[in-house]
Amino acid sequence: MKLPADLAKHSAKEFLQTFENIYEHSPWFVEQALSKVLSGKGHNSLEIFHQLLSEIMLQADQDLQDNLIKAHPMLAGKKAQKNELTDFSTSEQKSAGLNDCSDSEIKLFEELNQKYYVKFNFPFIMAVKGKDKSEILANFIRRQENTIEQERQSALLEINKIAWLRIKEIYGL
Repeated sequence: MKLPADLAKHSAKEFLQTFENIYEHSPWFVEQALSKVLSGKGHNSLEIFHQLLSEIMLQADQDLQDNLIKAHPMLAGKKAQKNELTDFSTSEQKSAGLNDCSDSEIKLFEELNQKYYVKFNFPFIMAVKGKDKSEILANFIRRQENTIEQERQSALLEINKIAWLRIKEIYGL
């Protein structure tokens, strides 16, 4: 697999298709990155490419950030139960065992998702890959105590962690 700058120089379309799902249902961030990657500022390092994407996302206006946050699925939610998640989200939730929840665990996740959404008006976001259910639930409960602004910042931080994990997955790392 070609590194980001090489891929962009080879084919903008292939670059966009490769990275369009790094940010959940929000290809805009990768589209914005394309011209900067083509400018040749060392974006052949995956870490620098991720840093560029992170900066674009964090510097985006609040409406774009809010749309990105709201594009994320609820953990172990109805979309997961109906197999309606993106391939990345399915893989991430599966790695955390969220596809194998008992009825009582599903009920608990549904209650926490609902309570969280009512308080913050967006879904709970956590980079769950490699985590287990107890760790996720502990974070879910702890973060309910945050203010809206604290939790919004936590969501953006977690989204960038997710983006990094997805870049690594694309490259088989």
